[in-house]
Amino acid sequence: MKNSEIIHKFTGDQLSCWPLACENFRALKNVLTRELEVGGLKVTLQHNPARMISSAAKLSKADIAKRKCFLCRDNRPEEQIMLKFEGRKGKKYHVLLNPYPIFPDHLVIAEARHTDQTIWNRYVDMLDLARKYTDFTFFYNGPKSGASAPDHHHFQAAPKNLMPLERDAGNSRVFLMSQQDAHLYHYQKFTTGVFILEAETAKSAAKLFYRLLDCVEIPEGENEPMFNLFTSYQNGIFRSIIVFRSRHRSHHYFSDGPDHLTMSPGCADMGGMFIVPVPEEYEKLTPELLSEMVAEVSLSKEEEAAILNRLTRTQPAVQVGIMSGKEIEFEILSDGAGPRKAVLREGKIEYDGALYDELYFDARTASTMFAEPSFVLHGVTIGVNFHWERKEDQKFAGALKIIVDKDKLTAVNLVGVEDYLLSVISSEMSASASEEFLKAHAVISRSWLMAQIASARGRHAVEVPAEVTDLPSLMLNLDTRFHGATSETCASGAVEYVKWYDHDDHRLFDVCADDHCQRYQGLTRATGKTVRRVIDRTWGQVLMHDGKLCDARFSKCCGGRMERFSTCWEDKDHAYLQPLPDTPGNEEGLPCFCDTQDKEILSQVLNNYDQETVDFYRWTVEYGRDELADLIERRSGHKLGEIISLEPIERGESGRIYKLRITGSEKTLTVGKELEIRRILSESHLKSSAFDVEMIPEKVILHGSGWGHGVGLCQIGAAVMASKGYDYRQILEHYYPETTLDNCNEE
Repeated sequence: MKNSEIIHKFTGDQLSCWPLACENFRALKNVLTRELEVGGLKVTLQHNPARMISSAAKLSKADIAKRKCFLCRDNRPEEQIMLKFEGRKGKKYHVLLNPYPIFPDHLVIAEARHTDQTIWNRYVDMLDLARKYTDFTFFYNGPKSGASAPDHHHFQAAPKNLMPLERDAGNSRVFLMSQQDAHLYHYQKFTTGVFILEAETAKSAAKLFYRLLDCVEIPEGENEPMFNLFTSYQNGIFRSIIVFRSRHRSHHYFSDGPDHLTMSPGCADMGGMFIVPVPEEYEKLTPELLSEMVAEVSLSKEEEAAILNRLTRTQPAVQVGIMSGKEIEFEILSDGAGPRKAVLREGKIEYDGALYDELYFDARTASTMFAEPSFVLHGVTIGVNFHWERKEDQKFAGALKIIVDKDKLTAVNLVGVEDYLLSVISSEMSASASEEFLKAHAVISRSWLMAQIASARGRHAVEVPAEVTDLPSLMLNLDTRFHGATSETCASGAVEYVKWYDHDDHRLFDVCADDHCQRYQGLTRATGKTVRRVIDRTWGQVLMHDGKLCDARFSKCCGGRMERFSTCWEDKDHAYLQPLPDTPGNEEGLPCFCDTQDKEILSQVLNNYDQETVDFYRWTVEYGRDELADLIERRSGHKLGEIISLEPIERGESGRIYKLRITGSEKTLTVGKELEIRRILSESHLKSSAFDVEMIPEKVILHGSGWGHGVGLCQIGAAVMASKGYDYRQILEHYYPETTLDNCNEE
């Protein structure tokens, strides 16, 4: 028996034993219909009194909580029977007859478990349903888009081509973009925000579908955009029609005047089949009144234009080194095979019983801004050498490459720059921070990244489409692990070395994922609608100085004054990185922005583990003399004997020491620069090198200020500025004077 025949038999069996459904399906044969024209599309009005139960449904969270879920198996009528359908990843669905039909053979496909209405991870199930039941169109009402059961995930289905929009979908459309064998079109009639997606495979259809959803604003309190969705399958082609919305109901629904309409548009309505439960309204509807209602629940022209812009804009690609080791445990989520392991074996990668020079796993979806994870890496170390160092499992979108890097394996995530920044902004600080502060940080993080890519590759990064499936081959970076020189004067036993760590020490990828570069933790930290909005509104914006990308450094807290570049890294300076006071107008003597204990502001800046550090503007560290001598020996490799003195030889203008003489009873050690000093004087990293030394019997006390190198933007200071009403451009001008904003994606 064909699948269509199975459905027809199922419908007949159901109507024979369920009087309510039988009565409503009989009434459907006698409903009144008439045609009107809306936006150039001939639409149908259907007078259907039985649909009042859906049109007038109360859908507030409180109202939903009061009722029993009528899609849960335990709450269904005894007469209601079902067919079973199994979706991807073991999801189970029940195919049911809709007892309040709009169409012949009107079905509801409810997930077996009680879970919220969301298309996430279920679009491919919808495609599979369409391929199995080719005589039907499957449709989906998103939350506040006509779904009368937003608390229980479900699709609906009706015989194909009954809705006017569906019949006209091949006309009046403009091609927008492709994703492998999937093609996206903009439909030009009826209303705004209508898109048509056609694809040969479910995989490419899903990639392009989620790419589209990624370009649409998500209403506050919701998990996905507002939209209606229609999907069918014919002659080897999937077709989805997506109608984006701005409102659930128009003002006509709430009006007490003559323009009142008891209509709550769902898929059928936005597909051109308008369901009118009240006879008086059926008679009075005009093209003008219906057009007005449709316009109110649809996107504005400006919202539509924003989607089109997001779809077509580009972003450079970045290669992020995530973790290294003799073996890497990972999971490719699209294959359902569970955790797997790659092992270094004889200079190659042993995987699944074979040896490889390189492993590559394609991106599951084209963007992280809405995309489901492509892969998981297990046991990723974060906070390397910091006091909060730990391991965690992390999820990533984009592609995964595993390569051999000398005597270890390295996992590299290939992802778009803007998608990368979503995680960076959420990882470097709280995703709930103020929008202006996050905008400023998005610009400097993007600027720094693009400068690193340009420097490492020896050219400006090549623009690629926002999808990240066809990224360029890995480019070799510089092979320098640290910079500086070491000299030893044997006669005196004195040792001097100056050492600094910069970001050009990655040979096989652009940047790493930890604090050495910028914190990047994939989808594990890519959170918050505010961060999405910040990336969207600063897309491509970078800081420029004298026609060049700015090396826009930043730290947690400058301690009251910013520092010069040369204090921490090579002996050169940038005009836009100046040792200015962190005060209004950079005026001396005024209260510093970063001198704050405001818990609300600090909670915005300090993300999770960062909040384990509570003293940052001014701080004190104490060591016993023997404890300090042991620490220095372990961290430097030099046995100095009893510590006699710690003498700052050279300081930057913020007070940060960049050359420190440590005198011991057996040897003298002179150390530079800033980070190396911090590294030697701490089990992890001293908060900063801006400290004074107090030597007392049996103890050495360091009185310090600031957290980090202090160069460029002070994160806590910037957050305080945002709380005082400064916008992101003013914040950037404060910390990076003489710079301009440009767009790295424009010629």
